Amino acid sequence: MTLFATVTFGQTKSSVNPPKKPLSAFKLSLTTFNHATLLFKGTTTYILTAKSIKIIKTSLGKKKGTIVFSKPLLSFQESSASINNFGLDSLKDRYDNYCVMVTSGDEFFLDYNGYSMKKNISLHHYYLKALDDIINIINSYLPKSYQFRYLEKNTRQDCDP
Repeated sequence: MTLFATVTFGQTKSSVNPPKKPLSAFKLSLTTFNHATLLFKGTTTYILTAKSIKIIKTSLGKKKGTIVFSKPLLSFQESSASINNFGLDSLKDRYDNYCVMVTSGDEFFLDYNGYSMKKNISLHHYYLKALDDIINIINSYLPKSYQFRYLEKNTRQDCDP
């Protein structure tokens, strides 16, 4: 048996702390589909990173989608800081609108890998202010023809389960 020991002499604590390394690189993915059109239109995924934005369309039953739009981002730091401050970590993982049948309406899946946290949120035809704000940021990088329409703020969602 071998015993290893480490001895350190003269260590002092520096008054300047090194910058914190991010947990992971920034990546936000928003996948959406409508139950009525899923068979014909499939799903649409918007992927936002610190370097680019992509839109991927995936047909029902397919594992791999087609990139229909891609654009490099030159100045994204302000937007990523905004998203980081939306309080996503305090949101629930699932939101359901019981006013809309489970097999109807729009589905939204938000996967967020921020600099200091990860969060996955599923929404069934549910309006959420933080998601509306994120969609507005995504749309700010897209031409009109690719911009995403989210639910209205006054979407009824006060029905009991």
